[in-house]
Amino acid sequence: MAKIRVKDKRGYSYLRKDTGKPGRPPVSKRWSKNIEIPETGWSKDLPSKERRELVLEANDGSYLKAGRYMQYLVNLSSDKEVDRKGKADADYFFRMHRDERV
Repeated sequence: MAKIRVKDKRGYSYLRKDTGKPGRPPVSKRWSKNIEIPETGWSKDLPSKERRELVLEANDGSYLKAGRYMQYLVNLSSDKEVDRKGKADADYFFRMHRDERV
């Protein structure tokens, strides 16, 4: 576990184990802070074929990276249409990755 620098009431600073807030993981353990987010041009208004081509291109042709990117997008979104289309695209990329490995 990572250490963070903390100051006490007297102004002294020391290293302490990073525990995060109650019910939340510490910053050092949050996966979303460590993900590299490419600029894709993905839009819910595009046809599925174009959306998937844009995401795949931005993720260096890797189906697994593209699927993870789409899951990340869905987790951040509060729009129902983005959720529906993003999940469908993520499932498509994971299915293609699975078929590619076999």
